[in-house]
Amino acid sequence: MSEKKDDRSSRGLEDHGVIYVSGSIDQGTSESVCKQIIEINLTGQVSCIQLIINSPGGSVSDGFAIIDMMGWSRLPVRTTGLGMLASMALLIFMAGAKGQRVITPRVSILSHRYSWWSFGNHSELIAKRKEEDLTHQRILDHYIRHTGLQTAEEVQAHLLRDVDTWLTAEEAVRFGVADVVEGGALAPAEVVS
Repeated sequence: MSEKKDDRSSRGLEDHGVIYVSGSIDQGTSESVCKQIIEINLTGQVSCIQLIINSPGGSVSDGFAIIDMMGWSRLPVRTTGLGMLASMALLIFMAGAKGQRVITPRVSILSHRYSWWSFGNHSELIAKRKEEDLTHQRILDHYIRHTGLQTAEEVQAHLLRDVDTWLTAEEAVRFGVADVVEGGALAPAEVVS
């Protein structure tokens, strides 16, 4: 005789359309998040996906795989940033559904130019330089598409400077990196008469 499981205890976050990303963005993270987005789309049990991110960033190519999967999703992907949104994690967060990109007031937000390690012989380095330039352009285009900044010059002046750019939650909203700051000071309780 088999035991019947309680539906609530056997359901995971995915069953509710929630994906939680923490730690570095790498191949394992990318594979897991992409598969979860596909599975949630296939089940048809929810009307949107909630992607919660707390990450210092990581691999550009693995991050763009997540962003591409978010764009593929027929369900809107809402993003919430808490703890830390840095580097590639910030780009993933920014790709969330417009108007539904929420940050907490104490989140640490880092926007910066990506780093790339290249080695090899001269011809390999020349070939890799093309990919570096293409990647930089992809990142600029992503910022222009997903922020309130209109040109590459504006993006580089405010968010992709030569030094790390740390943003407050309010600055992130002002630049159009995020839409809403939630979880701040609590409003006073209403008096019931």
